[in-house]
Amino acid sequence: MSSNKRLAIKIDGSDLLCKNGCGYYGNPAWHGFCSKCWRDVKSAGGLHQLQEDEAAKKRLPPGTNDAAGNSKLEEKKKNLSEKRKHSVKSIFKKSPVVGSETVAKKDRLTRRSNAESQQIGGEFADFLRNLGNQEVVLDISKNVKAIIEKLQTMGDSPIEDFSEFVINFYQAIGDRMHSKAIYKSIPSDKICQLMDYIEKYLMTRLHPVVFCPATTDDEERDLATQTRIRSLHWINIHLLDAAIDETQPEVLDLVDHAITAIIEFNSKPSPQDKLDYIVKCSKFIFEALRKSKNAPASADEFLPALIYVVLKANPPLLQSNIQYITRFANPNRLMSGEAGYYFTNLVRTFIVLFLEMILLRALRVI
Repeated sequence: MSSNKRLAIKIDGSDLLCKNGCGYYGNPAWHGFCSKCWRDVKSAGGLHQLQEDEAAKKRLPPGTNDAAGNSKLEEKKKNLSEKRKHSVKSIFKKSPVVGSETVAKKDRLTRRSNAESQQIGGEFADFLRNLGNQEVVLDISKNVKAIIEKLQTMGDSPIEDFSEFVINFYQAIGDRMHSKAIYKSIPSDKICQLMDYIEKYLMTRLHPVVFCPATTDDEERDLATQTRIRSLHWINIHLLDAAIDETQPEVLDLVDHAITAIIEFNSKPSPQDKLDYIVKCSKFIFEALRKSKNAPASADEFLPALIYVVLKANPPLLQSNIQYITRFANPNRLMSGEAGYYFTNLVRTFIVLFLEMILLRALRVI
């Protein structure tokens, strides 16, 4: 490969925005719309046409025998739906003590989940007590209990139904906080914290069931993504034209911190904790760029550096984590703000553009 060749990777900032022109960030999972506009499209009946268009793009070439693959996928979904039905119910209660080694391993994972739930549950309870408003405490407790009870009845539902139900709950509880008189005395910053705690508590409890569910192709996409990234090991900083000075030890430390952050975000159970680690990774990258050039970095310089970090990290379950955040994060997080910006960069520029197009671009510079 010629040393003076570079992969010209650039994306206009407008490409990150909702294609409806509302000014919020879009998401490929919502066909390029933000969550609000996507909900409007679905309610207006435009979903069917979009699905037909997407199906046409993904249709296999003539002569390809996809019947067997579809049959296997359907069989897998059918066999595992019962398992998930029972898992939803069991995740909200203590696991029985059993003797088999396999079940004991699952029990350890459940205990870890229970420990995480208990920790956030304790923090949530302390926060509610410190609000000093018993009516609010009772109202929130009642509504959170109601959604958990509802989720326990949805064990065999598609993951899209879980997602829609949780997102609708965020909207409903948010509207309630702005309309009910009992919340008028709560400062706006405390209302935001309250919404954060509700999301974190709910999703920490639900995470073992709805993260990378067996009834989706998330796992297959994870394996395909890791294989693709592994095949791109030959791509380096110079080929990406990333403005990272590898001769500076301090810069290399920042890059290592960024790699660690994007790997560790997989271990976090709640969407906002995962987003926090994406933000942390991105800030390490911007600081590495700043120290490399002794000047603030631009968005154009951030993109190739982000690609380099993700290539070096090859983070586990990358697709599953992106799907989980997209399905269950409070949409307000993804529509604006730094978390929304960095997440949109990760999804659109790397997953959609880079992994799908890099090999074709690479062929042109070899």
